[in-house]
Order: sequence, then C-alpha cells, then structure tokens
Amino acid sequence: MIDVGALYTAAATLVDHRKARGRRSPLALIVTVAVLAKLAGYRRLEAVADWAKLRCHELHALFGTKRARMPHHTTRSRILGYAVDVVALEHMVQQRFSPPPVGEVPDRGSIAVALDGKTIRGTIPRGQCRWMHLLATDAPNEGVVLFQVAVDTKENEIVAAPVRLQHLALPGMRITGDTMFTQRALSIQIVEAEGDYLWMVKDNQPTLREEAV
Repeated sequence: MIDVGALYTAAATLVDHRKARGRRSPLALIVTVAVLAKLAGYRRLEAVADWAKLRCHELHALFGTKRARMPHHTTRSRILGYAVDVVALEHMVQQRFSPPPVGEVPDRGSIAVALDGKTIRGTIPRGQCRWMHLLATDAPNEGVVLFQVAVDTKENEIVAAPVRLQHLALPGMRITGDTMFTQRALSIQIVEAEGDYLWMVKDNQPTLREEAV
C-alpha cells in the first residue's frame, strides 16, 4: 500500500527550478502523478498524461488543485527535464519506497538485488548522437529501483557499479549481474561490506570458468 499523501508531501520538498511566473502546476503534483502512473505500468509521458487526464477530477479532489485539469505531456516533459534535480528526485523516491529498517540484520542472501543496465530509446540528449544508458540497482522481489544513474556507455557500468553499491547496506543482500560485473575488485567490495554476489562466467574467461567448476 502507498501513502499518496506522504508521497505528495515528500515531493513538495523538491526544489522547483522554474521561474515563479507562469507556474500553473505545482512540481509536487507533476512528480506525484508521474510516480503513480509509473507504478501503474505507464512508461511514456504521453501515456502518463492520458492516465492523469482520465483521473483529473479524482486527482483534483485528492490534492486540492486550483483547477481540475492535468498538464499536457509536453509540459510534463519540460518540467521533469529542467525544473527538478534528478539526483534529489531519485533520492526522494528511494526514501519513500525502500522498506523501513527493522533493527536487525537480515538473513544472509535473503534480499535479491540486481545490477541491470539498459538503453532508453528516444532519449538522445541535445547535442549528442546516442541514446541515454542507465545503470539501475533493482530489488526485483519488492519491485523497487534502489538507485539509478546515467552512464556514457554500457562499458561504463562497471565504473558506476562500485559507487552505487557504496550507498547500500549490503548485509543480507545477494547482488547479481551479467558477465560484465564478474570483476575481482567489485567482488571484494561486496564481501567486505558483508554482502554476497552471484556472477555469470562464460567461456571467454576460460581460467576462471575452470576454477569455478
């Protein structure tokens, strides 16, 4: 269950980088609706805008907005692209959806966490010629993205992964990933932080494969 009011309150703490003149929709409303639509399975901003439009009266009553109207998807794109700090937004979402601490160390390997890289189509930044590539740290059993960071290329995932894992409490976690993450330094980092890892080994690492077998 999600406390929508608490989510809206948390979103209201984000700094709105828009000029005061011309602000028709609160940043907290834009962010909260985007999160709710994402949880409902809608990924593209056009779909998010349609989802909100169909529920504009319910959302108006829930959040007490001045008008029972929801912004166009181009407005959402502009606001989410320039008016909010991405790192602050991701931190807010993580804080709202991460399970609360229980005061005890979880059983070893009881929390599945996956390092997962993906290229987002249709996201070529201005002045560049390639799509945005993201490295996410997922908790698939909970359906939560713990951390997510943009990297220049897929090859840079191995550079970003150690930094992302430094922000997680690894006791009880079982980190998984593809062959790119089968690296000694990353494995040592996880073990020293009291976590566990499960990597893939292919034939292009013959010595390691023989030792593992």
